[in-house]
Amino acid sequence: MWRTTFTNEVVSPIPQDVPPETLIKLLHNHTFLITMSPIVTRHQESDRELLTGKITYDVWENIVPFGLWKYEIQFRCAFANKPDGVTSWIEAPMGFHSKADYTVGAEGAWEGGGDVIEEAIESSCSVVFKPFVEWTMVPVRKKIHAQIIAKAREMARGVES
Repeated sequence: MWRTTFTNEVVSPIPQDVPPETLIKLLHNHTFLITMSPIVTRHQESDRELLTGKITYDVWENIVPFGLWKYEIQFRCAFANKPDGVTSWIEAPMGFHSKADYTVGAEGAWEGGGDVIEEAIESSCSVVFKPFVEWTMVPVRKKIHAQIIAKAREMARGVES
C-alpha cells in the first residue's frame, strides 16, 4: 500500500501562572502522557536503552470499530526525555508511525510572545488513512496540550489529584 509522510505543528501558549519547568517535569512523566488517552486500558515498560535514555512501552487501547464491538489493539510507543521536553515515537497498527517532539520554551511562536508548548509531529501512514489522521491529530493534540497545562497549573498550586 502506498505510504505518505507528513508533518503537523501544534503550538499552545503557556499561561503566566504555569512555570515552564513544571510542564517539562510532566512531559518527563511517561505514564501521565500515555494514560491521557481515555481509551488506554493498560501499559507496561518493555525496553530501556541506557545509553540514549529511550524507554519503550507496550500500550493497549480499547477501540470500538464502527460503534459495533469492542476491540483491543496493542502498539508500542517510546519516549526520550530532553532538557526542554520529550520526544515520543509511536508504532501503531495499520502501519501508522509517528515521531513527536514536545518543546517547552520562549519560542515567541504565538502573537502574544512568551512561553509555549510546541509539538512538531512527523507521521507516516497509508495514503488512504492520511485524511483521517490529519483531520483528528491536531484537535486531539490541542486537547492534550490543554490537559498538560491544566495538570501543571494544579501542580504549581500544590494541588495533586
